[in-house]
Amino acid sequence: MALHEENRVYCEKTELFSNSFYGTITKIYEHSALVKVEPEQLAKKETDKIDSFGDLVVIRLSELQLVDAAGKPMAEPDDEPLEAAE
Repeated sequence: MALHEENRVYCEKTELFSNSFYGTITKIYEHSALVKVEPEQLAKKETDKIDSFGDLVVIRLSELQLVDAAGKPMAEPDDEPLEAAE
């Protein structure tokens, strides 16, 4: 998956949210990402577990979908090929 920091993403649901939500990736890990949940999406939370991280949640990369500003799915960005050093 070629998601990057500052990408806007959509998540169908997690243990913290039974509803879908939107957020922005703040850090990428090997198999997951730290996502800043959009403020209006926090009203959907059904548990206080998220309060320990404020508006941040760790989500598996496989559960995230890259979206545009309107929330429509986008193709994932390709990693740019590296050029060989001379």
